[in-house]
Amino acid sequence: MSCCRRDNKFVHPRNAAVAPTSDKDDAGVVDFPPPLTSMQRTKRAIEFYKRVLPVLAAYKAKELEFKLKKTPEEKQQQAWQELDEWGSTRIAETIHDMKGFYVKTGQVISTRVDLFPEAYTSKLQELQDSIEPMPFDLVEKVVSQELLDGAPLSELFSSFDKEPLGSASIAQVHKATLLDGRVVAVKLQRPNVEPKLLGDVANLKRISKALAKSLPVDYYTVFCELGDALVNELDFLAEAQAMRKIDFAVSHDTDGSPTERPVSIPLPVGELVSKRVLVMDFVEGIPLNRLQETLQERGIEPGSPESKIAGRRILDSLSLAFGRMIFGAGFIHGDPHPGNIFIGEGAKVSLIDCGQFKALPRPQRVQLAELVLAVAEYQEATDDTQREMTKTKLANLVRGFGVTLLQGKEDDDDLACAVALLLFGDNCQELPGGYSTNELSEVSPIKQVASFPQELVLLGRATVLLKGIAKRLDIPFSLAQKWGAGCALTIDAASEPVLPLWGKEVAAVSRDENNCNEKVRFQQVASLLKQWGKGKGKRFLERVVKSLPPDMRAKVLEAELRRQERKEAGM
Repeated sequence: MSCCRRDNKFVHPRNAAVAPTSDKDDAGVVDFPPPLTSMQRTKRAIEFYKRVLPVLAAYKAKELEFKLKKTPEEKQQQAWQELDEWGSTRIAETIHDMKGFYVKTGQVISTRVDLFPEAYTSKLQELQDSIEPMPFDLVEKVVSQELLDGAPLSELFSSFDKEPLGSASIAQVHKATLLDGRVVAVKLQRPNVEPKLLGDVANLKRISKALAKSLPVDYYTVFCELGDALVNELDFLAEAQAMRKIDFAVSHDTDGSPTERPVSIPLPVGELVSKRVLVMDFVEGIPLNRLQETLQERGIEPGSPESKIAGRRILDSLSLAFGRMIFGAGFIHGDPHPGNIFIGEGAKVSLIDCGQFKALPRPQRVQLAELVLAVAEYQEATDDTQREMTKTKLANLVRGFGVTLLQGKEDDDDLACAVALLLFGDNCQELPGGYSTNELSEVSPIKQVASFPQELVLLGRATVLLKGIAKRLDIPFSLAQKWGAGCALTIDAASEPVLPLWGKEVAAVSRDENNCNEKVRFQQVASLLKQWGKGKGKRFLERVVKSLPPDMRAKVLEAELRRQERKEAGM
């Protein structure tokens, strides 16, 4: 399946491409509503909590009932499952009806199979597929108004699919063909979405600030960060610039040297972009959250060598890409949920939807690098004395980064260390001090944090995604090990500021124009040839393996899987 979409709804094309009409629309301009008033925001908040609070109360009541009646474990499990079924249905219906920022919240929950019951993750996954698309006449009006100053689409496109490739809470994406024959994806914003989204975030910030002392986590900081990210996500001009910067980030190592891209980033097409419409590269592939069912349709079962090799390749590509973004360029894709990760042939990864992003200044990149290296040092400690010394070092780095712990816990090194290990450590790492890796547990280190820097909010989304994928695939995984080499390069190169990658590229072009006789360095040519050769060799091997008889292909894949497992185990 081919697509490049904003998120959520994945639709099979139904021969829906049409030649754009040549008659100029005379129905007037599309209105983009103003922000919600305080009264409108309050009404939405009341409606949401009126529907959600009974679900939360039901869980609390059931918990008290079990304690009073001393209900046997078996009956408790059955009762919880029934309550999960009822509660998840109610929550999904609420989010579906109210839309806005609540859909974004549902997206996050649907990916956390390690935290939430299956009833919730499955129903909210279904919710992602039920966002109603805009009617095509409205699509035409928005694109015409934003890109063509009211002129017909035929002035720019030779065809434009009526059926969207994807339809989400903020925008939807259509496949189209430009007049020069290039196939592109066209992303356009819903005219009525901005006031609801910003209003919902304002509500959540206000409520989380008022209830700060009652909540287990500093949600006010979380919603502030997500609110800032949302403003960028609603501006496609900012997204177009972010696409280019993220592409620079993944195509350079942490020391700034050019290298092969572990993931592809769709780029804007020329200057065909406005605040509310973006024309970009068309991406071939299927979203990660549909990969398993697609593999099964092709006869590839979960747990098979072919499935595991594909999973490892996807995980390696994503961890390498995010390592370069964080510790190299310091410019990060901030919305890496499975609907924004497309998998092509040979498990090649594309990262779409760059609307949420975060820039990390050089001092913070160095602090993070030191933190990650300390996590690796803690995990590699061979005796209690070494582990205790490393724990103290790690705890001080966590506090130095700006994480503050609850009153009475400020000096708890076990807790500070556990926070770092939860974010960057092995996905099966035992935490010190008896703290739990389950973020919903009463003894989760996250629930003992009073506040943390906003930079960790979007970084946390990336680490949660990677560790979640590893858990689904049952692959031992440590971000500290994956990112260690890059962190060391970051610290070595941190003595003085350097021109950003996107600035270097401009400077290089200017220099070539001013001095066309300047020689290209041999090292650069050798590096590029090496990358080209590796890519050609890999594609050749993939074709050879695909052409083998099924029995022989299975044996080759099993041998390759064992080789990868031995490599990860350091054997």
